[in-house]
Amino acid sequence: MSYRSLDYQVKDRVATVTFTRPDTLNSLTFEVYCELERLAWDLEADEAVRVLVITGTGRGFCSGGDVHEIIGELFKRDVKGMLAFTRMTGAVVRNLRMLEKPVIAAINGICAGAGAVLALAADFRIFSDRARFALLFTKVGLTGAIWGPPTSCPGSSASARPPSS
Repeated sequence: MSYRSLDYQVKDRVATVTFTRPDTLNSLTFEVYCELERLAWDLEADEAVRVLVITGTGRGFCSGGDVHEIIGELFKRDVKGMLAFTRMTGAVVRNLRMLEKPVIAAINGICAGAGAVLALAADFRIFSDRARFALLFTKVGLTGAIWGPPTSCPGSSASARPPSS
């Protein structure tokens, strides 16, 4: 499998997908979304892979939708265009959740907006000491999107960090 906007490596039956836009804290583009949607389908049939790890390069896991390529573009779309985008992003989360292989989000830094949704769609989340979450949907006019993240993490309300004493 090859992807133009993601780094994809397989070693010891572990597939690692790395977001590779550190200059934008690994913000998402339409191309990244399309490739993530395809990724889960590709992995489902790949018997050489037993687990998927998703991470980012540099200081961020994923800062969400790129301000210019996605957020700016969404303001120009009509209802049909917004619906198409919503369906595509929903398909990415659905495909990750339905993948019959464990998905691990290795959160190495900022994890915001749609990046946080992707992390919450994983089966497991591992946080570095630099990991930070931010749900910023209302800042870009997506008030309904705030309801998705809490339901993306069924049966889990615990942090990976130990409780403070």
